[in-house]
Formats: sequence, C-alpha cells, structure tokens
Amino acid sequence: MSARDGQRIQGEELVPAGARRSVARAPRRERGERALGSGPTLEPRDAGGILDLAIDGLLARFGPSLALALCLWLPFNQVGELFGLSGLDAFTADLAAIGWNALGLVPLGLTAAVVVSLVGDALADPRAPVAAGILRGLARAPGAIVILFVTQIATLPLALLCLAPYFLAQWLTWAALPIYVLEGDALLDPEERARARRGPLAYLAGTLRRMVRAVVRSVALSRGAPALGRWVLLAIVGQLVLGGVLEIGSAALHQPEAREYLRTELGLGGGASELALAAVSAFFTAFSACLRGALAVAYYLDLRVRREGLDLELALARAEGAPVARSAV
Repeated sequence: MSARDGQRIQGEELVPAGARRSVARAPRRERGERALGSGPTLEPRDAGGILDLAIDGLLARFGPSLALALCLWLPFNQVGELFGLSGLDAFTADLAAIGWNALGLVPLGLTAAVVVSLVGDALADPRAPVAAGILRGLARAPGAIVILFVTQIATLPLALLCLAPYFLAQWLTWAALPIYVLEGDALLDPEERARARRGPLAYLAGTLRRMVRAVVRSVALSRGAPALGRWVLLAIVGQLVLGGVLEIGSAALHQPEAREYLRTELGLGGGASELALAAVSAFFTAFSACLRGALAVAYYLDLRVRREGLDLELALARAEGAPVARSAV
C-alpha cells in the first residue's frame, strides 16, 4: 500500500458500512432547482426548441387547460348537434352552420386566453397559482375574442386577393394574443391606467387601447427574416400537422359515413350517438385549441428573449428572491 493510500484512509471517517449507505447526500444544484419547479429554461431557441417549450408548458398545466377547454367546447358542440337534428332544410341549415361556426370564436377566444395565461405562468414562474392564471385569462377573454376576430376573420379578404399578404398578417400578429393576455396593464402608462379605473367607458377605452398596442407590439417584435422562418416551421409542424390532425379528426366525426359506422360499432341510436360523437369531437377541438395557445406563448417568449433579454430579467428576479412581476411576461 502506498503512502498516499495510507493518508487517504487516515483522513476518511470510519463508519459502519450500513451507516455509510444511510448518510444523506446533499443534492446537486441542478436537482435542487428541478425539485423547486424552476421549469424549462428560457433561452433563444430554433423552431424545434420552441415547439418543445410549448409542449413542456402545456404539460405543466395540461389538467386545468384541457378541463376548462372541454367545459367550453363540449356544450358548444352538443348544441350544434341539436341544431343539426332539428330538421332544417338544406339552405337554412347551411346558413345556420355559417353563423354557428362564426360563434365558434367565443369558445376559441376563451380557451386561448386561459391557456395562454396558464402556460405563460408555467414557463416564466412555475410557482404561480393556477387559480390566478385562470381568473386572469377569463378576465381578458373578451379582448382576446376581438383580437382573434381582427387577426383571423377580418384578414380573410386578403387571402382572396393574394395569399402572401394574408400569411404576412398572420405571422406579424400571431404574438398579439399572448401580449394582450400576459402583459395586460403594462401596455398602458400609469396615467392611462389611472384613467381606466374611473368608470366603465374609461375602462373600455383602456381595453381598446391595450388591444391596439398589443397588435402594434406584435408587429414590432416579429419583424425579421429569422422570426419569419421560425414562424413558418411552427405553423407547418405545430399548427398544420399536430393541430391539423386533431381538427381533421373532429371534422371527420361530422361526416355521415363516419357517424353511421361509429353508430353501428358503438351500438347507439338516435340522439345518444350524436351526442357521444359530439363529445369526442369536442375533445379533439379542445386539445387542438390548447396546443395552438401554447405554441403562441412559446413563440412570443422566444421573441422577447431574443429582442428584450427576458431570460436575463427573469433570472435576476429569481436570484434576488423577488416574485416575477406579472407584467414581465
């Protein structure tokens, strides 16, 4: 045995073998941070990294996000099926379907606002209370519905003229909804926030001002060819492939052939089969809406990390032990 081995043995504390195994070891820093729920790391990411970030954030709040989305989409689809069973003629049924699809912006906006609020909290401050995120999303849902109407419905005439302006509008305004929901009153200066508390009309004026500034801020953050490239990949993989498959499955359940096949396989008849198919269709639609909301949040956070150093701001707040301000995200 060498002199070095002898010194090591003398310097080592001699304890029984069983006791040595039972000694608690100090956890590594990374494991300690993970145990505290530090959440995914915010950093500049490519399109694949943004998709991973969106899925991580959605999984962190998957239960409340999907449950609330189902509570919104299930009654909507059930009422739609009841309208379909009312025996309307073909022309009236087509008009009713168009109007009912337009009303689909209401559950879509409610779902998007709540999912954006919950996922934004999960990615920026995982210890934020879930109830507060839900209440904030519901409070800002009316403005979210208006933003969806402006950015998705009002821009449809551009698609009839030329697809390029339509896709540019979709790209430049994709972050408007997360900006409106997550930044909220930070879009107003102190004087404007004070005026918004004076009455209903002043509050409505402040809400309109926040919506306009959310769209303008989205355009400012999204400019540049690299941001466009990341958005195109996310739109193809996230929205068309993942979300599109879910929406195709939901639409397929409304086809007469699919209904007849499933009615035969399930052994259901009449209204029971229609309501059961509407419930499954609502699940697919709600899941797709949750995924789209999470993608928009992850894209918005990546824009702020690259242009405003949001990751450094949040890291400094955590290092100082200060709570993450809601306006920071």
